Amino acid sequence: MSTREIPDHILDQLLVGLVFYEAELTLGHFEPGGAALVSDSFGAVFTWLWRDNPVKATMLIADFVAQLRYYHHNANRAVDLETVLRGLPPALREASPEEIEAMNERLRREVPMFVGLDRNERA
Repeated sequence: MSTREIPDHILDQLLVGLVFYEAELTLGHFEPGGAALVSDSFGAVFTWLWRDNPVKATMLIADFVAQLRYYHHNANRAVDLETVLRGLPPALREASPEEIEAMNERLRREVPMFVGLDRNERA
């Protein structure tokens, strides 16, 4: 596998595009009470980003949840963080169960702070 340097501002733009594309896919297949459909591509990027920069990976999920709930033209407040966390593990093919557990713990702790939820709402 080859690697290359990507400037942070370019990486940020690529992640914005990924979040919008993934929200389109997730919202198009969402069934109330079910897990979010998360693509293998999103899972691969999230896993790579988690290992490289867990803070940025946490922000990726926060941006994804915000897109699903508020910003996408088909936004649906029924899609919450737990819905995303139920759908994420099948897409995390390279992550161990222990790594997924650590991801979930951090995401549950930190994502709600970034999504800007009302007191009575959950992420």
